[in-house]
Amino acid sequence: MAACGAVSTVNEPAKTRPTNWQQRVFGRQLVKCNQANSTATDSGRLRDVGKLLASENGEPLCETIGVYFSFINPGATCDDFTKQLTELYGSVNGAVCKDDDKDCASEGERIQMKKRFEVVHVVLWSNVADVLDFEESFQGHVAELPWMAVPNDDYERKMRLTRRYRIKAGVPTLILLEGGTGSVVTRGGVERTLADPTGANFPWRPPHPKATLVDGPLLPCGGRNNNEPMLHEELRHCVKGVYFSAHWCPPCKAFTPQLVDTYQRIRERGHNFEVIFVSSDRSEESYNTYTETMPWLRIPFSQEERRRKLAHALDVQAIPTLVILDPRDNIITLEGRAELLEDPEGLNFPWASRLVNILTEKYATTLHDAPAIILFVEGDDCEIQFGESVLVPAAEAYRRDRPDYDPTYDDLDSHLQFFIALDCETSDILREFVGLEDAVPLLTAIDIPRGIYAVMEDGAEITVDSVQQFVDGFINDKLLTNKIAAVHKSVTETEQTAVSAK
Repeated sequence: MAACGAVSTVNEPAKTRPTNWQQRVFGRQLVKCNQANSTATDSGRLRDVGKLLASENGEPLCETIGVYFSFINPGATCDDFTKQLTELYGSVNGAVCKDDDKDCASEGERIQMKKRFEVVHVVLWSNVADVLDFEESFQGHVAELPWMAVPNDDYERKMRLTRRYRIKAGVPTLILLEGGTGSVVTRGGVERTLADPTGANFPWRPPHPKATLVDGPLLPCGGRNNNEPMLHEELRHCVKGVYFSAHWCPPCKAFTPQLVDTYQRIRERGHNFEVIFVSSDRSEESYNTYTETMPWLRIPFSQEERRRKLAHALDVQAIPTLVILDPRDNIITLEGRAELLEDPEGLNFPWASRLVNILTEKYATTLHDAPAIILFVEGDDCEIQFGESVLVPAAEAYRRDRPDYDPTYDDLDSHLQFFIALDCETSDILREFVGLEDAVPLLTAIDIPRGIYAVMEDGAEITVDSVQQFVDGFINDKLLTNKIAAVHKSVTETEQTAVSAK
């Protein structure tokens, strides 16, 4: 293995054909809800996502896209919130043209007009065991709706969207996205709709969190070494974790010690990291008891309006919530709690979308969606630095060659991932699944969706140039590959089951 230190430059990889973000998220086609009945032809039911949500030159055709996840019971046609969302849709877009309205513009003309609001519906079921006919149930649920839906039989797309936005089973969720970029405007679309049913303040863009953070001092908690209050300006070089929690909340009390431990580990590594506690306690006594052992900063309990505004600015829907902000107070991730639980050592801190990540359990699940270049190493800090030094240049070159790539937009379709795998249980499980030898360093290309993998030849030196050649070879299908036996066995068993059922 090469020592820690600088390495040489790289060559450019082969070009790939980009797609717009709408297609990467929603697939190629969506169902037109009011034509979802079984008698309609595919041409009548389906719409091209590229034409529906974006023009030929890639310009968005709607300002805001709502991804609506609804859970229905067998035989249900429309739940209460779907009705309210329909009213909001009409109110925000003005009068909705119906297909039989001769005075209305043609559909082609309507599509070319930029809408304020479009909805993509993801229909799920509360209890699949009671569903006799999924297609019939789907059609009955969406038949009168004015928007589009993910095709009922596109189970993989539904699964990816559900995982991508971390949807809780049985909880209707409306997530609003920027029409041009796909970035999240708010995850609290249901709550916002109920509070503002006509959409007077649509799309409910939250204020920038900095305005609330600078509005007064930040006090030290009881477990902090320094008892001096701080101003927001003094944290201008810090990554900040804004922690919404309460003493009365059992999940909060379970998570707080874990946050303390990771907070200390991250700071011991030399990162400028600070946590700001925002209370949802019901009394000042509980608040004081809860903050007694916390080693970070807090917003005073008496500043209730400040705490409320900060929760709105950071789109907080429940507690405990940990939001990670960069030094300029821009949101890195709203899912700090989930990131920390999956990475308690903080090896991927600050949990931003990075070119190269440490392979944790969270990222291991993404290997079923897209291929990855994975370098297996022992796991000490020097080897992690070595891994980054040889993988990052290849990852940078790969991303540069994809002009539509947005680092804040986490989608896996058609994207090559880059990981460093440490000596841990996650790596052991992956090695066994793929059929890899127990050796380090080991450079691999693993493509579970296609059921293949490749390994850099034994004895070859792992350098920036050799990694780039390996990546180029994988992208251009020039590497010697092996089959992943577990994948092909699973596919064969599925096919045999399908044949037996006929």
